Amino acid sequence: MRNSSASSSTPSARTSEPGPSLSNELYLGLLRWDLLVPFPHQDDDDRRTGDEAVADFTRFLREKVDPTEVDASRELPKDVIEELRTRGCLRLMAAQEDGGRGLSAFNAFRLIETAASWSLPVANMMGIGNGFGAGAYLNMLDDGPLRETIRAHVAAGNFSGRADTEPAGAGNRRQTTTATPVDGGSAYILNGEKVFIGNGAVADLLDVTATVVDDDGVARGASFFVDATTPGLEVVERQDFMGMNGAPIANLKLTDVKVPGSRMLSGTELDRLAREMKEFIYLARTLSVVPPSLAIARLCLQWSRRFTNRRTIDGRPLGSLPEVQRIIALSVADTYAIESLVRWTMLGRGADLLHEHAALKNVASVTCWRILERTMGLLGGEGYETAASKARRGIEPLPLERFHRDARGLRISGGVDYLVDFLAGQIRLTDCYYDGNYHRTPAGDGADATERVVKALTGPCAEHARYVTEQAARLASTCRELTERHQDRTELFGRQHTVLTLNRVANELLTMGAVLARAATDAVDGSSGARELAHVYCASARRRLAGLWTELDEGCAGDYADVTADWLGGLRYEALLGDTLTTVPRAGHGSRGDQGDAE
Repeated sequence: MRNSSASSSTPSARTSEPGPSLSNELYLGLLRWDLLVPFPHQDDDDRRTGDEAVADFTRFLREKVDPTEVDASRELPKDVIEELRTRGCLRLMAAQEDGGRGLSAFNAFRLIETAASWSLPVANMMGIGNGFGAGAYLNMLDDGPLRETIRAHVAAGNFSGRADTEPAGAGNRRQTTTATPVDGGSAYILNGEKVFIGNGAVADLLDVTATVVDDDGVARGASFFVDATTPGLEVVERQDFMGMNGAPIANLKLTDVKVPGSRMLSGTELDRLAREMKEFIYLARTLSVVPPSLAIARLCLQWSRRFTNRRTIDGRPLGSLPEVQRIIALSVADTYAIESLVRWTMLGRGADLLHEHAALKNVASVTCWRILERTMGLLGGEGYETAASKARRGIEPLPLERFHRDARGLRISGGVDYLVDFLAGQIRLTDCYYDGNYHRTPAGDGADATERVVKALTGPCAEHARYVTEQAARLASTCRELTERHQDRTELFGRQHTVLTLNRVANELLTMGAVLARAATDAVDGSSGARELAHVYCASARRRLAGLWTELDEGCAGDYADVTADWLGGLRYEALLGDTLTTVPRAGHGSRGDQGDAE
């Protein structure tokens, strides 16, 4: 595997075996405070590089991108798309010698976050291009025809994306898109359909996943790098959503698309690159989902302040009401929590951060949604009102309604949140218990680190730190009991809600640990306010954890199955539909409206 000094901050650029995993250690009962403190920060030189890049990019966004018009027209102007290309916005982390900008992963994150705070479609293009784009493969591939092909696309600034999701659904392990060997195996014919493909409408190069069936009938997965101009590759249509209007997401169809064998990453190569491929997918998901989540959380804080400071209730400042104070304080603390886990995951040293990337997607998008819902409630009708309508009334046109639509997709993009939790839980239980693939590393000064954190925090936060330590032990005890009781893992994994709930417990503890470690470091450095934010966040997280522990065994699984079977089979509960018109209305030309009752 190649290593690039320009990309050394990306997870895939590795020169040694991965270090201890904070997430795995947590599943095994220990929160590694010695890994968390001192809490990481961006190096000064890298921060200055990022500051300059953000300042320049901000000028471009303000001058060239009209987010309100993009949302209304559902299309990014061609000149904006071309300038994103020429600015290298789709090759931020690729090494300069490969035609990229050579930025660190954290600075790429910052640029995507800046874009998201102005126009989520722009951020979506950048997140897909830098995360799932072909340039991410450059650090993995050895010198050869495939690497040179990808390098040429990156150097040209071409758009790329990953054509993976299919109409049957992302939960299926086997791709229905097929790749049939021809010409003695020197080429392959691809047939199939892909949906929800980021950058699909503008991509010059697509990483298409498919199932290869050899002459001996053995099926294996593979990826093919296909030029968008290849005959048989068709952009069926751009797909529209409730938000992210203008993002060039498309439905693709492949009909007898012939691809040279040199453009394939085969099952054998994918196995060899298994670790790197996981890092690629997890970092890609982070860059696509987390910067917008953090940007929207920050915007909500600003909008809450502007709205609250200009409103009164019977002459009383709105911000003096206890419930309003609670709403705002929780949102400030939640934003601090997202930022803390981002900093740990993107900047942590000496640890294997792979599984923190997996956790970060859900933590950021779900926490962002909590903040948005609070902000919508705070602003009330003015929050639900469109920015254009507010402008007509002569009040500040805060675009909360637009970002609320945009943000819902973040809990779906990269995997629906409950499915991500379920799969992550399976992996952790397998590695830590069933197969024992993960081997614990010495905790070093773990006990001393815990006491240093407690001493730095003092007061309620010190008690929160002890609580997290105790809860980690409870998580491990629960995992051991479950895996010993269900020695056949398929039995436990069949209890999907139990598995995903365990992962949600772990995510809450992980985030609390990051928040407390950061607050402890900030307190030692003399920063004010950190302990208050940590206390507000952890008190709220503890209430969520209390609920999660009760979900592990609700005792309702049989009733869930019976009610679902009766409803899907139309045997009972039909009266619940009442007088509702269930016929699906027409949605436009070529739509399949008026089909509801026929089913």
